Amino acid sequence: MAHLGITLYTPATHPALAAISAGKYPGLTNHVWCTEDAIRDTEVGAAVQNILRQLEHAEPFTCRLYLRVRSPEILAELVRHDLSRVHGFILPKVHDGNLRAYMDVLPSTHAAQLTLETREALSEHRMMVLRDLIFQEAWQGQVEGLRIGGNDLMNVLGVRRTPGRTLYEGPLERSVSMLLGIFRPYGFQLSSPVYEVFSDLATLAREVRQDLEYGLSGKTIIHPVQLPTVLGGYRVPAQELEEAQAILAPDAPAVFQMNGRMCEPATHRRWAQDITERAALYGLLPPTPGDALHYLPSLGAV
Repeated sequence: MAHLGITLYTPATHPALAAISAGKYPGLTNHVWCTEDAIRDTEVGAAVQNILRQLEHAEPFTCRLYLRVRSPEILAELVRHDLSRVHGFILPKVHDGNLRAYMDVLPSTHAAQLTLETREALSEHRMMVLRDLIFQEAWQGQVEGLRIGGNDLMNVLGVRRTPGRTLYEGPLERSVSMLLGIFRPYGFQLSSPVYEVFSDLATLAREVRQDLEYGLSGKTIIHPVQLPTVLGGYRVPAQELEEAQAILAPDAPAVFQMNGRMCEPATHRRWAQDITERAALYGLLPPTPGDALHYLPSLGAV
């Protein structure tokens, strides 16, 4: 599965949905038109009508468009219309008890991303049941990725994110690790939640680095001002790309040293594939002094 990229959510009542999807913010990978928590209950009908109007705009969309539906009923209403410009749907508050209601309505032509944001997402057992259900029903081809709903999970716990603290410096760290262990070895990508303090870009930058260390493959942003920070965080250091390319080389030794650390293709291949993909999507960081490469064919030559 491809890197999930950078996702901006916008209320589906916004008058400029099409303009944003058509490239207002260069570098944005995904744009979500949201009919769920971003709008009031009384605005759902107007939101659906706005979506249909905005889809008629002539500008080509430069990022993947997703519709975050409020319920299976809203999904069923939307799929009655021409959704050829829509890449997929974001399914909210998903768990093993309600996924079937969405998947029974989801068109086979569209992808789904499942948002894990209810108390079930804090249960290792329930998440294993959800994973097994996806495979049991052969839905894995349509499930493009999983999104961790940080604010909703914080709400379940009755707490709020502390400004200046990353996702991994609070009560959700264990849950993120648990979700990664359940889903990522089985081929599912997971996306990191928003950092809601959009004026604090320094903490966001730290969080993006930690996202990558944990193996999360996408970031949701809450405000366009956060986009350059995430884009910068996804750029790859040149020496890491060199290591990844060496690991993926057909004639790579079984074990070798590069830049002072062991490289072992048998165990580092998935990391190397992710690095090369990120470099292709987001580019390289400029080299810094001391980045010269040192390659030895085997650890025995150290």
